[in-house]
This record gives sequence, structure tokens and C-alpha cells, in this order.
Amino acid sequence: MKRFIVYNSKGQILRTGSCPDSIFFRQAHDGEFVIEGKANDVTQKIVGGKIVNKTPEEIEADNPTPIPVPFEKRPAQITNEQWQGILNRLDNLEAK
Repeated sequence: MKRFIVYNSKGQILRTGSCPDSIFFRQAHDGEFVIEGKANDVTQKIVGGKIVNKTPEEIEADNPTPIPVPFEKRPAQITNEQWQGILNRLDNLEAK
């Protein structure tokens, strides 16, 4: 078994995995390249056929830090039973 890294002409890692030696070169499709190895697509890229680390700026550009959502705006997970209880209480208040 060989570990593979498939990447494009920009050096962006598209996928990684392992496969039998006999199908190693079939992992890359048109416009893609394959090399042997293990890499992290978030923190690494391929330059000149070698695995190199991305700069912090490249990592941030590819995976921007999410904007924090205030607690009041976050989705709440409740059961249907709990939701129905709220609706029933609202109906009772409106009926008064």
C-alpha cells in the first residue's frame, strides 16, 4: 500500500489516502498530479513536487476564522415536545 497526495497545478492538496501500488497513478484525474506521502491539506501545500508548510496568512485565507456569534443569536436545540409546550403556553396567554 502507498500513501498518496493528489494536488493541482497551484499546489493545492485535493485529497489524500492510501491505495495498492498497482493503482497509485490512477488516483490523479485530468489536470491533477499525485505524489507519495502524507500531508495535511489545511496547513500544507505542494511546491515543486515537495510538501511545504503554508504561511499563517495562506492558512487564514483558505480557512477564515469564523465571526463569533453572540449567545442570544446561536441556534437552540430543543425537542419537538418542548417546542409544542411553548406554543401551547402562547396559545393560553393569547386566549386570556
